[in-house]
Amino acid sequence: MPAWTTTDRVDAALGVGSGASDDPYLTDCVDAANAWCYRKRAEAGYTDDGAPDAPAPSPDVALGATLYAVALWRERASTDGYQSFSELGTFNLTGGSLGQIKRLLAIPRAAVDRPPGSDVLNPLHWRRARWGRVRL
Repeated sequence: MPAWTTTDRVDAALGVGSGASDDPYLTDCVDAANAWCYRKRAEAGYTDDGAPDAPAPSPDVALGATLYAVALWRERASTDGYQSFSELGTFNLTGGSLGQIKRLLAIPRAAVDRPPGSDVLNPLHWRRARWGRVRL
């Protein structure tokens, strides 16, 4: 499994002096983030190098893997999101970071947007053919 993020990168993303790099749970979060990000990109049709020492395909993919590891570490022992010490009376639902992580990883967008062939110039023709309205 490629190592697109490391404990040092996650520790830096958590902030100066977080001390999380000594936490064994952070290593588990980093390993899980690397595996999840690689698997999700493979499911979307990307052919990334799976060697353990392979670099991330691009900086945004590396950042997405790091942010996912940060999200996993911050959700430790919480039931539905990041832990907070705010009073419940002022509780406002906040959007999660999974949408941003998926955008950075370029998922769930497929690696190939259109099938090759004569319908590449007119994607509506291909869609109509799939709906049974037009024959190719």
